[in-house]
Amino acid sequence: MTRRFFLALCAAALTFVGVAAQPVTLQQTIPFDAAVKTAKLPNGLTYFIRQNTRPAKRASLRLAVKAGSLFEEPDQLGLAHLIEHMAFNGSAHFKPGELVSYFESIGARLGPHVNAYTSFDETVYMLDVPTDKPEIVQKALTALSDFAGGLSLTEEEVNKERGVVIEEWRGGLGASSRIRDKQLPVLFHDSRYAERLPIGKPEILRTAPVARLRAFYDTWYRPERIAVVAVGDFDAAQMEQTIKTAFSPLTDRAPAAPVPDRKVPLHEQPLFSIVADPEVTRSNVQIVRKRAREGSSTVGDYRRDLVARTIDHIMDERFSELERKPDAKFLGAGAGDGALSKDVATFTMAAQVQDGKLEDGIGVLATEALRVREFGFTPSEIERAKKWMAAFYEHAYTDRDKTESGSFAQEYVSYFLNDEPSPGIEYEYKLVQQLLPAITDADVSTLARSLLRDDSRVVLATMPQKPGVKVPTEGDLQAALTAAAAVRVTPWADTGATRALLENPPPAATVTSKRTVDDVGMTIVRFSNGVEAWLKPTDFKNDQILFTLNAQGGTSLAPPEDYVDATLATSLVSFSGAGGLKATDLQKVLTGKLVVARPYIALSSHGVSGSAPPAQLETALQLLYQEVTAPGNDDESFALLKKQLEAAVANRGRSPQQIFGEKL
Repeated sequence: MTRRFFLALCAAALTFVGVAAQPVTLQQTIPFDAAVKTAKLPNGLTYFIRQNTRPAKRASLRLAVKAGSLFEEPDQLGLAHLIEHMAFNGSAHFKPGELVSYFESIGARLGPHVNAYTSFDETVYMLDVPTDKPEIVQKALTALSDFAGGLSLTEEEVNKERGVVIEEWRGGLGASSRIRDKQLPVLFHDSRYAERLPIGKPEILRTAPVARLRAFYDTWYRPERIAVVAVGDFDAAQMEQTIKTAFSPLTDRAPAAPVPDRKVPLHEQPLFSIVADPEVTRSNVQIVRKRAREGSSTVGDYRRDLVARTIDHIMDERFSELERKPDAKFLGAGAGDGALSKDVATFTMAAQVQDGKLEDGIGVLATEALRVREFGFTPSEIERAKKWMAAFYEHAYTDRDKTESGSFAQEYVSYFLNDEPSPGIEYEYKLVQQLLPAITDADVSTLARSLLRDDSRVVLATMPQKPGVKVPTEGDLQAALTAAAAVRVTPWADTGATRALLENPPPAATVTSKRTVDDVGMTIVRFSNGVEAWLKPTDFKNDQILFTLNAQGGTSLAPPEDYVDATLATSLVSFSGAGGLKATDLQKVLTGKLVVARPYIALSSHGVSGSAPPAQLETALQLLYQEVTAPGNDDESFALLKKQLEAAVANRGRSPQQIFGEKL
């Protein structure tokens, strides 16, 4: 009997308009998105407004405050976070408990639609509300205005909430918190950050006088340190007027205080943190290189960021190749540029290793950094990375009218809090079209050497604490760094894949029947090989088709003795590649193509799911075909899969969450 497969596609028409670019200079300042209305009220509060219809009849509202746990005094540790909680427990226009009840009555639930967070440098409140009734939007802005300056902070309500915050602290206890508490003082060496975790200290949360809570609120929740962001399906002019009415009455309630020291000092000698914990299930090591954070306001800054992202991609590609070698001394690795604070940027290399082999991980990371410093990158590596970035930006530009309001809101919050540029995707796309082709091999290799300097390094190592596995000392890890520095490295040998994804396409099947399901707008086509294609056009995305090749069966078809093999089959294919191409070569063949086709086997079904831009659908379906008819199965990939599984199984039963889940 022929097994029936169903191929379901959600498609949208590709609409691409060429963009003419005006020449720019590296010294030019990146403009703010002209689609956003932004201004300051007389009291100093900043607002951002953008009309956006996705999702329809909804608005994403944010209140961003430039104050977090870093601004606390020693007797206030945790109070910035407690104030965030108190925002929902009584204010000028909402009695205790009333605010949450109101938003739930309009379908906005605490968590998905009504939420907030506190970090070192900021506190952000988030409301996602319907806009079909103007009074709801007005009520939401009133709530944000109360958060900014109208909290009640009564003794009774504060005492009720103390236990909630302490329970949140208690719920975070475990291996991750123990690791964090040991790593942060090293990572934030000699800075205020090391002693200002947002969750605070329970002894202060239990006993801090309400007056100290009020002092933090009045000192730091000042109009000039606050921004309101409104993005959604509304009339922008009306929204601006409502914001002015709600927030203009806010005033400073206490004298201004000096901003605390936010510097994270750099250091010449490497620092180490080695944490062995009985609940840790993996051995990992990171080398974090700290440096002074660069600016982000000019075209030159943007160009440097493009180059840095090129480096991230190439490093990840190299590690992906290295981990598949039979003599690989690590299970997986990656690298990436990031930020530690407002003034310090980082370049982090990380590796997972087998237990007891942290020094091997250090050696791999240090050796590959040395290889880049001495020889840079190959032209073919750089060209592939540039193609991937070009494809990403083209996809984002093509789908520019499908951006959700929440994404815009987060972008403007970051602009206000961290000075992250927000010029809009049209400007960025034009800029990338000009900058990316002109980035040279020397540009990428030169920046990589700068990012991989051996000063201000922090080595963070974590491992299971268990019998028979030695915990290395700082001296052991330093010796591994020193040994790697003495290794004679050779240039990276990049091997490109020149063959096509599908060299011998099969003959096309004929269509044997076609029918429509009019009430859902779907067409079903049956081919001569028995496969059916269920075709459903949508307009959710301009540049994406989703597809699933699905059949009933799954692991239920496997005999009991083959069940484990069946559950691991798709993992082996993803490690091995398809169509005679190894996984790394497959990625090179697909360079610049945003196609995905992943096989899966569930308990009662199996198939391949994926996505592609409309122009690349044929490539995605070729990939699907190869994974079904010629799945990879090579010894190197199988050895890597076994090695990773052995590392995972070695520490089963050490994580309370894993034990709880299995028992449940």
